[in-house]
Amino acid sequence: MSNTTNSKKIINKKMVKGLSNIVGSLLMIVLTIVAALLIGHFAFGLFSTNSHNAGVSISDASIIIPGGEFGSQGATVTVTLTDSGNDPVYLTTVQLIVNGKTYDLYNTSTQLIKPISGNYKTSNNETLVEPGQAVTLSGVISSSTFSSLLLQTGQTVVILASGVDNVTAQTVSQQVSVVVQD
Repeated sequence: MSNTTNSKKIINKKMVKGLSNIVGSLLMIVLTIVAALLIGHFAFGLFSTNSHNAGVSISDASIIIPGGEFGSQGATVTVTLTDSGNDPVYLTTVQLIVNGKTYDLYNTSTQLIKPISGNYKTSNNETLVEPGQAVTLSGVISSSTFSSLLLQTGQTVVILASGVDNVTAQTVSQQVSVVVQD
């Protein structure tokens, strides 16, 4: 009887030993796959958030001629720009396009409209807007400023804003159509 009992114990130990090797191998495979997925997610997530993109968007723009008479009253131009990328943007130009002619309202040498509010930094006549922040520029233009400029209420004009990404030096711009109001 003792031989039969000993042989059963030996068989049971071999079965248990073989079964634990299979379970251990499966656990190692599962752990390896999970580790690879976690490392891949971390690596790709890290690379995608470090990409640089720049953007400038015109969130509001208006041209108002008080009394409807541009020749004697001039026009108030107000433009709100937002840095819609994840890099700081230097504002380079804001232009008014009327009947195919371009008029510079803002650049480093001409600042007919100036930053009046928002979250921005100015140095050497350059305006830097941080990601997600906005700046509002405003000023008055008249027929004496631009002798060939004719504005009338109800007229549709284009405002074009351009900037340069402070990190990649990429040029970004956006234009909007604006109806001149009184």
